[in-house]
Amino acid sequence: MKYFLSFTLCTFFIFLPVVIPGQEDRKVTARIEYTATEGMLLLKATAVNNTQVYRELNYLLISIRKGDQGNLSSNRQSGKFSVNPGEMKVLSEVNISLYKQGALKAFLYLKDEETQRLIAKDSLELNGELFRSKTAKAEERVFSELSGLTIDETKSKIGKDFYDLFYMNYSVLPDKLHAAVKISELPARGNNGQINIEVEDKVVYSFITNPGEDYLKEQLAAALKSIKEFNAKKNLIRNEFTY
Repeated sequence: MKYFLSFTLCTFFIFLPVVIPGQEDRKVTARIEYTATEGMLLLKATAVNNTQVYRELNYLLISIRKGDQGNLSSNRQSGKFSVNPGEMKVLSEVNISLYKQGALKAFLYLKDEETQRLIAKDSLELNGELFRSKTAKAEERVFSELSGLTIDETKSKIGKDFYDLFYMNYSVLPDKLHAAVKISELPARGNNGQINIEVEDKVVYSFITNPGEDYLKEQLAAALKSIKEFNAKKNLIRNEFTY
């Protein structure tokens, strides 16, 4: 009984979720919530429709658990769902055993049913420092399901034009990242904005918007090159721990 009490208290201080910034600005939001009780976690994946429009969407929930003995296991759930204006819908609930020496990573993605574009995401990491480099290969097999996913967080017509151009070119590449790529837009001086290309919440390339078609194509080429270099560095680091 003392052990379970200790674990319950530790979860308050050790289990810190990773929060994706800026979700409050999205029309549809994705959330991963959890409760911990005596070595068990209840994960709950939810979607909130903040608009006045009925939506039909798809969801993908992936969780990776590292057990006390270092073993790695994964769980994948996906499906179609509809959500009414202003409605919060529970998409999935998963029970996972996780004690003090265990760790968890979970990812939730929402895609538009008609366009198949990623519109919202959330992630959760518990005791992430316990994930060691030797698990990279196993994680890669799970994360391969995220290959080719993109999320549009642009706001202007120029931003939308660039996202469409990026999506058409990136989706046909043979070697895509095993992670979602987010295209976001921030205000800048004057009438211009700043486009950021993000991978794993890291900005790998950014530029100031310009309506010229040739300019957007130049930025597309530079963005794809930066993503390729980012992927190459990740693979190099991962290979150093392969044995």
